[in-house]
Amino acid sequence: MEKLEKERKASLPLWARVVLYIIAFIASTITLQLVGMLAVGCSISDLESFSNLSTAQFLGVELFGLTGTLLITLLFRRYMDRKTFVSLGFSIAGRGKDILAGLVGAILLFGIGTTLLYLMGQIRFTGFQFDAASFLVSFALFVVVAVNEEMLIRGYILNNLLTRMNKYVALAISASIFGVLHIMNNGMDLLPLVNLILAGILLGSAYIFTRNLWFSISLHLFWNFIQGPVLGYSVSGTHTSSLLKMSSLGDATITGGKFGFEGSIVCTILMVVAIAGVFTYFTRRKGEGEEAIPLQNT
Repeated sequence: MEKLEKERKASLPLWARVVLYIIAFIASTITLQLVGMLAVGCSISDLESFSNLSTAQFLGVELFGLTGTLLITLLFRRYMDRKTFVSLGFSIAGRGKDILAGLVGAILLFGIGTTLLYLMGQIRFTGFQFDAASFLVSFALFVVVAVNEEMLIRGYILNNLLTRMNKYVALAISASIFGVLHIMNNGMDLLPLVNLILAGILLGSAYIFTRNLWFSISLHLFWNFIQGPVLGYSVSGTHTSSLLKMSSLGDATITGGKFGFEGSIVCTILMVVAIAGVFTYFTRRKGEGEEAIPLQNT
């Protein structure tokens, strides 16, 4: 108890740590991604060229960004929080079912959503192509994106918020930050922003009960991968090469338009249903005697 009290006095207030962490994240991301752009042969004097990067180049830039997030998180976790990096939720033991649940969840959400849009005549598939190298690079890209964003939002921000406030309030705040951090994406509008906040709630819903990141990393990874490289939607406003060639025929509010499925009202409905399902599952599990895993102080 005495040790914990010393740790509390040694660290900054919660709000200060979270704000400083976000500032440090933005600064490191901008700096290292600019370095990454130079490394992959992209001119930083022509920022529009960033949107024309190949998938392999984009992966290189994102790896630089992940390096920055990892470094900032390690420093803040060690010197601000006085806790271990693993206690963010990276313990892998026994988490195979969480990774599988993330994959199944993404398949179900996109399977149902895409089937509905197809049957409604809102989208159609016009071709198929498979490039093994591009497919693998795309998968690696979305692994990096998922780990980066989950370490940032659920791992550091939500983890810290949970130490000082109600878990539902903490979840809402972290999900809102997740949505706002995508505000500059191509095609961003009110509905995509709402859906990204809902996505933040869905991705964090298991974390507030388990304090583990592998479900959210898996769901985030396969959500993006199935959405873009498999089905051919844009991913949060970014277009990638894909197995299936898709064309949108209907209103962007229904299909998602240039932003991708995350801009669709169908996505909104499915997100709400999925969130309700996750909360119902964990509430019942808790009622059967399984308590939420406490935040680690190591």
